[in-house]
Amino acid sequence: MTVTAATQVLAVIGDPVSHSLSPLMHNGWIADHGLDAVYVALPLGGADPVSALRALKRFGLRGANVTVPHKEAGARAADRSESDVANVLRWEEDGSVSAFNTDGLGFLDCLSEQAPDWRGRTSRVLMLGAGGAARAIATALSPFVDTIHFANRTPERGEAAALSLPNGRALRWDELERGFGAADLIVQATTLGMEGQPQMEWPVANCRTGAIIADIVYRPLHTPLLAAARARRLATADGLGMLIHQGARSFDLWFGIKPDAAKARARLLAALGETP
Repeated sequence: MTVTAATQVLAVIGDPVSHSLSPLMHNGWIADHGLDAVYVALPLGGADPVSALRALKRFGLRGANVTVPHKEAGARAADRSESDVANVLRWEEDGSVSAFNTDGLGFLDCLSEQAPDWRGRTSRVLMLGAGGAARAIATALSPFVDTIHFANRTPERGEAAALSLPNGRALRWDELERGFGAADLIVQATTLGMEGQPQMEWPVANCRTGAIIADIVYRPLHTPLLAAARARRLATADGLGMLIHQGARSFDLWFGIKPDAAKARARLLAALGETP
């Protein structure tokens, strides 16, 4: 790859981002399609991420992914946003910024790939977490299920997330055993289990035989939650799938190109030291 003054710049922005596989994924797709662009990781700290993201207008970026903990700031920083939580920014020709959320539909793409029959077997969902990704996933799932219970360590956030959906409900964190036992689909959308973050003893033993367990963490790829689910022979969906499919939708928003998800998975598995 030759970078020149004409090369378009894209980025993943968050805190932290040193662990992100998004640069490897997107630069692979950029090379596949012979685009004059580069995708980098930009750590963003500080107390005012909205102002910092707005300031990026001056630097001529083509687009960006926004990750933890700045997805709500990403939506507020844009001139227009399809959601109050955004993971994609696109700089338009007139200098304005549009914000999108590909997390929810990307998760559904992943779920359909790794558990193809999920719609016919999912009525009750347990969402672990109430942050930007959890809310986007729940919004995408909402039309297809009866109820979505949010369990969050900060109960006020879980209650607020539940109120945002017509079929949303709140579940206390100390009621996880009951929640695991009642759910058809459990989505782990917190940082628990991520490298460098606290671990959690999840009550997987309570799960019903047909439950599906999804974990959006991809470092490590085989999280304790997924390991426990596979030990019980439950259907699972790993975080790499969601990363790839939300990224593919981001790439399409920036370039009008649908990239090859299978190529991305092979590259990322190799980077993680995993076999396809």
